[in-house]
Amino acid sequence: MSKIFEYKTTVTIGDTNALQNMYFLNFFKLQGIVRELWVKKHVKNSLRDMQNGLVLITKDARCNFYKDFYLYDDITVQLTFTKKSKTNTRLTFQFINRKTKEVHAMGAQIIVFADHNHKVIKIPEHWEEAIDLFFQK
Repeated sequence: MSKIFEYKTTVTIGDTNALQNMYFLNFFKLQGIVRELWVKKHVKNSLRDMQNGLVLITKDARCNFYKDFYLYDDITVQLTFTKKSKTNTRLTFQFINRKTKEVHAMGAQIIVFADHNHKVIKIPEHWEEAIDLFFQK
């Protein structure tokens, strides 16, 4: 059984627009935060890899919005992986209201692995092992 990586946060004034709902850009910001925290926690030597020139290129990012979040809503963002090839992987995100358990949005990113010259490379083995733990079939 695969794992789900979760990140919990609360909508603050700085996350909202004039209507006090969460500004759409913050869904993409949260995708990046959750992705990077997953890397920090689950990919061995990830910092060393990036210091040695490994680059993660976001090839595609999207988000489908179903229901607004408002000021002080508590959110859980769930991350899983739903596709993998030799050089890239798809991350899938669900944005869930912790109080109602409703999914308010779903997002996805395709990440391509590259070297310091931005030449596409094979996913490093230890990264692939971490991805496989969170892979949803």
